[in-house]
Amino acid sequence: MKIFINGNEIEIFVGATAEAAIRKFDKNVLEEIKQGKVEIYDRYGNRFSISGPLHENSQITIKKIIK
Repeated sequence: MKIFINGNEIEIFVGATAEAAIRKFDKNVLEEIKQGKVEIYDRYGNRFSISGPLHENSQITIKKIIK
């Protein structure tokens, strides 16, 4: 299925979680999320769980936490 991360199209398996998609997108970003340096948001600006399921044409945004 096709999803979007920060506007970049990614092909991922049906039923994938945000974690699986981000791992495919950039493993370094995945580590930053686990360290609490980066957060995930859905297309509406709501925080999105790394274990959240994705669907065809899902859009997530990855943002660094600014302190």
